[in-house]
Amino acid sequence: MSSTDTIFAQSTAKGRSAIALHRISGPGCYEKISNLVKCATQNDDGTSTPGKPLELKHAASKYGFLIDENGSVVDDCVFTLFRAPNSYSGEETLEIACHGNPFIAARLHSLLRRMGCREALPGEFTQRAFLNGKIDLTRAEAIDQLIHADTTAGIELARKASTGSIGKHSRELRERLVAVMAYFEAHIDFAEDEVGSYSSEIQIAELTSIKNAVQVLFESYVSGIKIREGIKIVFLGEPNAGKSSLYNTLLGSDRAIVTDIPGTTRDVVEDRLTLNGRDFVLMDTAGVRETSDKIEKIGVDRSISSAKKADIVCFIIDPTILDEKKLAEQIEYRLENLRKPLQGLSQFTEEIVVLSKEDTWNDVLKHQIELLKVVAKSTERSLVSCSSANSDASWLKTELEKKYDLIVNYGRIGESPILISQRQQDKAKLAMETLEHAISLAHKNDFPEKIASLLLLTAQHLADLVGEIGTEDVLTSIFSNFCIGK
Repeated sequence: MSSTDTIFAQSTAKGRSAIALHRISGPGCYEKISNLVKCATQNDDGTSTPGKPLELKHAASKYGFLIDENGSVVDDCVFTLFRAPNSYSGEETLEIACHGNPFIAARLHSLLRRMGCREALPGEFTQRAFLNGKIDLTRAEAIDQLIHADTTAGIELARKASTGSIGKHSRELRERLVAVMAYFEAHIDFAEDEVGSYSSEIQIAELTSIKNAVQVLFESYVSGIKIREGIKIVFLGEPNAGKSSLYNTLLGSDRAIVTDIPGTTRDVVEDRLTLNGRDFVLMDTAGVRETSDKIEKIGVDRSISSAKKADIVCFIIDPTILDEKKLAEQIEYRLENLRKPLQGLSQFTEEIVVLSKEDTWNDVLKHQIELLKVVAKSTERSLVSCSSANSDASWLKTELEKKYDLIVNYGRIGESPILISQRQQDKAKLAMETLEHAISLAHKNDFPEKIASLLLLTAQHLADLVGEIGTEDVLTSIFSNFCIGK
């Protein structure tokens, strides 16, 4: 396969539709079929037929006919020509919008093959954009993420990355590295009486600052995953604690079955929830208790397994069945029983204690719980109450939004770039480790040659992150995941 081949593909989804867009790209691609693209000539009876050759200007769309070698009409289409280098791929590109009939598409593609074009490989248009310097590798990966994102925040994240924010940040860090490298290289090439006495320690502060910036970039990948996939919330509690009612309240629909029979929920029920632009994966689970029922036990095991993988665990407790005089102690007792099977729960997992069925509380219980909330607030513990009757889960929604912001560091979205692929994180990790080695040598006032070589290697890792130093197998791996036509 040659990069000078003229390639084509259907860029819109295959199947029947009102319009299908077909993209052709390559040097002189329009000239290959220009004699088959005709103007639409208006007849006296109001119909249109192919006329003289259609003249296309850059980025201007025109309506006309595409005919085959025998003069038969393939379809009436809208043609848009983009001259190089002002196109998506950086080379001459022709887009043909025709009717979305698979038979028309098959006939068009057959005609293009006869004209010397070949079908594009997955991601080949974007790969050519990269090779032609239109985008860097991080922007190419962002385009793929933009197409496949499952959440609104994921789309926002991919769109930001597609503007080149990661590449810009990488270049800024490399410029700072080059400035530091100049100091060490000066002490390699010049005598002390020309550049002053050598002391690597004076560069440690700047190197540490750069290392911290790379570390923030490295750690951003985890936030990026959670933003794209949604924060996982698991409702965990005893049978009939009000989990399913609360689940339905948050979703605004009767998604989970609700009865007064203990053990109604036997499996994990999952749905997506969006609160003010924040995306969650909400999971209702089987009530946790000791049981001899084999099916229910499987459900309990799945509840515990889901909770261990969650970003937020909501412990649902029904206070109406507790002794009001020993309310705090009994809530703690139930919490401990729910936490016991969750050994190994990540220290980064957030917890919210939810006291359910608020609409059924008596005045004494309300007063007791208000006191508990005051204590919880003073200890920075998340304790909220929710009603099961009037669909009021406002307190829980507010708390979930706070937890989301805390988990994904929501405030820095829009400020610092966030890595969106494992490949990017791997390169950031290499840069961070190499830079840490350089700093350790600087603390020892080691030879400038050794430190300078490590800083150069760090800069190369950062360049590799955006694809400025890339190998063919890496590029093939990245672009093979794209859809055909992109």
